[in-house]
Amino acid sequence: MRRATLKNAAAVTDDYFSALLAIGRRARVQRNECLLVNATHSRSALAVIDLATRVFGAKTIAVCDDARRAELCADLGATVICRNERYLPYKLKKIGGKKEVRVMIETEGGPCFRNAAECLEHDGLIALLGDARNKRSLDLSHVPVNCTVFAVAAEHYKVADTLVYRETMQHVLDYKSECAIRPRISAIFGLHHVNDAFNYYATVPSGKVLIDMKDRDRITLCD
Repeated sequence: MRRATLKNAAAVTDDYFSALLAIGRRARVQRNECLLVNATHSRSALAVIDLATRVFGAKTIAVCDDARRAELCADLGATVICRNERYLPYKLKKIGGKKEVRVMIETEGGPCFRNAAECLEHDGLIALLGDARNKRSLDLSHVPVNCTVFAVAAEHYKVADTLVYRETMQHVLDYKSECAIRPRISAIFGLHHVNDAFNYYATVPSGKVLIDMKDRDRITLCD
């Protein structure tokens, strides 16, 4: 086991933890299995795609409506479908051979959720990550009968199940140390520019924004 740097640890916490817990421990995604991800804005979606494709060997299908976002998803190994694409089930069949998927990762909870949820197979799973887990009025009326909906949050496991938290986080750090995953860092700001960091984080939803506690005047933009 290699020792992770603080930079690497900061880059993978939360998003990658939730992603690994959802697709590994809870959904048990198999190699070559199709996985549907709403990747419109959330950083959690990129973590799911990275892990599912590079670690689990799954066929990740990302739904998004932004050219830059689509490029990021494709770079991580996902097949991208336009959010406004009609006949989503037929697109899924063309990619994976079936109109439905067993596992869906919802990270936004927006309009795209309805169409994607209709592509879930009987006894399927919907994992709520990122912003979706904080939605208080998520519309579940279009979710198929007999499916399971669950939310994953790192902060919950840190208190409620410390053993699972430590094991899962160690796996994530090991994946990073072994270069099995590629967490994205969008920018690094020194402590004197913390307000700029928050503004950048809100406007560029593609990767982690880190704070440098030593070089307090640092500004490094990666996107």
